[in-house]
Amino acid sequence: MKLLAVAFIFVLVAGLVSTADEEDKLQVPLVRVRRSHGCPFRTYQCDGHCLGRRRRGGYCGGFLYRTCICKS
Repeated sequence: MKLLAVAFIFVLVAGLVSTADEEDKLQVPLVRVRRSHGCPFRTYQCDGHCLGRRRRGGYCGGFLYRTCICKS
């Protein structure tokens, strides 16, 4: 009976940890890339780079719009 209780508690804790890990992944709104990927003059290259990384798209931002920022 004690073994069953310990196994149940272990499964509960494992479920809570895995759920918390998935929520953290969903809360990452933007991905900053150090390379310009066409910014600031060819923003379509930044957008294409982000689409290739399975993001919704991208735009140029940061200082002088030289950083490609991908939307999640």
